[in-house]
Amino acid sequence: MIASCSRLDMVTCCSMLYFTLHEATVFWYAYPWWKEKEIDSEKKRLDGLCPLTPEETALVLKALGFSSDTLIYIASGEIYGGEARMASLRAEFPKIVRKEMLLSEEELRPFRNHSTQMVALDYLVSIASDVFIPTYEGNMDKVVEGHRRFVDNKIRM
Repeated sequence: MIASCSRLDMVTCCSMLYFTLHEATVFWYAYPWWKEKEIDSEKKRLDGLCPLTPEETALVLKALGFSSDTLIYIASGEIYGGEARMASLRAEFPKIVRKEMLLSEEELRPFRNHSTQMVALDYLVSIASDVFIPTYEGNMDKVVEGHRRFVDNKIRM
């Protein structure tokens, strides 16, 4: 199993790929904690500071030799663009799962209103997976890498 990260707040750093300039500006200024208010998305993308798109993720996985029957766990909250955005990755790797697909509604209920606990579920899968391939450098990436290095029995690409 491969675990991969993708979150709306990661994607918004490259907003011009996904939002109009007006939508992005409204979003950034609506949240006082959003530090960077003026974002040059093309520059960020050229500098390699944007998360991989589902299309790019499929290319990377194929280039690394993963077969189309590889089980992929998406460790994330709601994905911007939903399932339509994931279509290209799913076309290449149809065995994509998320916690909502693996657990029943009853099993998820205690975690539903607690975002940190939902992330903890993703964390547990990520540290237990055979391979962890983050699509963006963030806190989850660093914590999973640190845990896996500490345990010293898993690989990170």
